[in-house]
Amino acid sequence: MRMRACECRHCGEGGTRHVGRGPVHACTRVGRGSHLVDGGLGQVEAHGAAEDRVEAAAAAAAARRAGGARRAPAMGISRLAELIREEAPDAVSSVQLEDYRGRVVAMDVSVAFYQFRTAMPKIFNRHGENISPLRGLFYRTMHLLENGVKPVFVFDGKPPDLKERVLAKRAAVSGAKRKAADPAAYEPPQRLPRRDSERLLGYLGVPCVQAPAEAEATCAALVKSGRAWCTATEDMDALPFGSSRLLRHLNTKNRDLEEISLPVVLQKLGLTQEQFVDLCILLGCDYCEKIRGLGPKKALPLLRQHGSIEQVLHSTCSAQKHPLPENWPLEETRRLFLHPEVAEPSQVVLEWREPDEEGLLQFLAHEKHMAECQVRSRLEKWRTACLKRAQPQSPGPVTKGSKKQRRMVEFFQVKKRPRKIPKPGRKKMKTQEQPGTAVET
Repeated sequence: MRMRACECRHCGEGGTRHVGRGPVHACTRVGRGSHLVDGGLGQVEAHGAAEDRVEAAAAAAAARRAGGARRAPAMGISRLAELIREEAPDAVSSVQLEDYRGRVVAMDVSVAFYQFRTAMPKIFNRHGENISPLRGLFYRTMHLLENGVKPVFVFDGKPPDLKERVLAKRAAVSGAKRKAADPAAYEPPQRLPRRDSERLLGYLGVPCVQAPAEAEATCAALVKSGRAWCTATEDMDALPFGSSRLLRHLNTKNRDLEEISLPVVLQKLGLTQEQFVDLCILLGCDYCEKIRGLGPKKALPLLRQHGSIEQVLHSTCSAQKHPLPENWPLEETRRLFLHPEVAEPSQVVLEWREPDEEGLLQFLAHEKHMAECQVRSRLEKWRTACLKRAQPQSPGPVTKGSKKQRRMVEFFQVKKRPRKIPKPGRKKMKTQEQPGTAVET
């Protein structure tokens, strides 16, 4: 196996490692494990990142052996995506990011930050600051800009009181379970680095919007007003808020994106927007507890039959079969979905500029101590993509992996000739031409 010389960037201690692996040694200077990097020329991961990733992988493997891996807390509407795929498959389409070239895509910053914090390995700079969220935001935004997409990032405002109470209750229960299972690995939720995110997006030349309350509601308002084409988020709340298009799986690689059309969903389910909101409330949302015993298989037929939650509760529910949660805020929850507090779309300023390369290098490389070569490499990739889009497309040879491939009928034209009927008393000619003969053009 190939070996490579490396050293600690903190204390200079040397060593060797297998190519493709990153050992950790006990660094006395930083007081914890430090990742050995090639020749001390660049920091692949800051101190402790490799150790944290190994421990996280071991914990996940142990959880799988115990019978189940740790899941991320559910966001938005419970099992709504599953219901749409089963009952309205025509509303879900597979798309490519290139299909949104020139389109304005509204994005919820808090959902993206949650993905960067949970799905990416922790990367610390020399000051012990976790820069994974900023690094993920930088790469995702550059990926969108390279493909000609115009992103708009929306920041959450003050959440409704109903949401704060429900989420606090859920967080207390799930946090207590995780802490009891592994007290050493438990970490309290981190807040969004708001100021750093705004600075980074400003250097990238991407507009930011401050929502007065829920970011998904403002994203949906931008889509409904025509200021944006779709809402990009994993949170299914965008549909009951009224976003006509929802783009999902933007964070995955080697997988097509998924677009959900709200008008097609309503048509296939046979519901109005108000009834669809009632369905989402029955499935379970962030504003109130769900009714036990009313899942997707029961809630949808009942709403189709009775038309509203009140009629469903009056006709089928009982204290024993489907008990209502105490002080269930149905009317207030319905109002938050149908008439949310949003930023006025006509007052939102949407302007895009070219990324400030010097500002990005100063902020990411010198202040946040991200590898300067990584920042420069991504900027160079963006410039190359811009030049490629600016060049006129010339019809070249068909390459492997092309979306459109020339068919055989484009090379040969098929013409049907009338069949020659032999005269009576004569033998059939062996060289008779058959119908459908291909004639080269």
